[in-house]
Amino acid sequence: MAEVLTAEGLRARAGDSLIVHRAEFGVREGETLYIVGPNGAGKSTLLKALVGYPGIEVDGRVTFMGEDLTGVPMDERARKGLILSHQFIPRIEGVTVRELIEMVARVSGSGTSAEEVADMLEIRHLLGREFGKGFSGGEMKRVEIAVTLAARPKLALIDEPDSGVDVESALIIAEGIREIIRRSPARSVVIVTHTGFISKYVPPTRVCIMRSGVLGPCSGPELLDRVLREGFRIEVA
Repeated sequence: MAEVLTAEGLRARAGDSLIVHRAEFGVREGETLYIVGPNGAGKSTLLKALVGYPGIEVDGRVTFMGEDLTGVPMDERARKGLILSHQFIPRIEGVTVRELIEMVARVSGSGTSAEEVADMLEIRHLLGREFGKGFSGGEMKRVEIAVTLAARPKLALIDEPDSGVDVESALIIAEGIREIIRRSPARSVVIVTHTGFISKYVPPTRVCIMRSGVLGPCSGPELLDRVLREGFRIEVA
C-alpha cells in the first residue's frame, strides 16, 4: 500500500520548549492510525507540526501524497487536503456554525452543504448559533467533526475526538469519522487519543505509542488492547 503521509526526523518546538523530540512514521492508504499516550506526551503538537501550525517550529521533513511540504504554510497544506481537526478549536467571534461550515466547504471546493453535515452530526439546531458560544463538550466535538467533514480532506488528523463527550455524542462523532474515511480518496485517518474510548466504534488498523515527546513503538491494533489493560508504560518488543 502506498504511503499517504510520511514524517522523517521530525522535531517540533513551541517557543523555547522542545515538545516533539523524535517522530518517524508513515500513514498508508486504507489505514486508521491511532497515536496514543498520556497527557503532555506531545501528541497534539505532533499533529500541529504535520499541518504547519503557526507558532510551531519544525525540523525534519513531512511528505504528503508524494509532495515535500517543507516550508509550505498551513492554509496551503489544508488546500492540498491535509486537515487538522482540533482538540480545542478556537472560537471565532460573530461567526455562526453555518457560516463556518459553508466557508470551509467553499475554500476546499468540496461542495458540501451545511445541512448535510449538520444532519449527519445532529447539530442542525446549532447552525444559527455563534460558533463555540455556550456549547457543551459534545456539541463542540460534533461541530468540529462537521467542519472537518465539510472540507472533505484527503487525510484528516483528528485530535482527541473522545475527550469530554458522553456515549451518545461518541456514537455520533464515530459515524462522522467513518464518513470522513469513506470520503477520503486514501480512506485513511489519524486519530490521537489518551483514552482509546473512540476505538470501540472506529477500530484502529495500527497503533503507535507516544511518550515524553518520542513516537514509537508502533504495532497492530492489539497494542491498544494492551495499553488499555496495562497502561502506557508497557514494554513493546
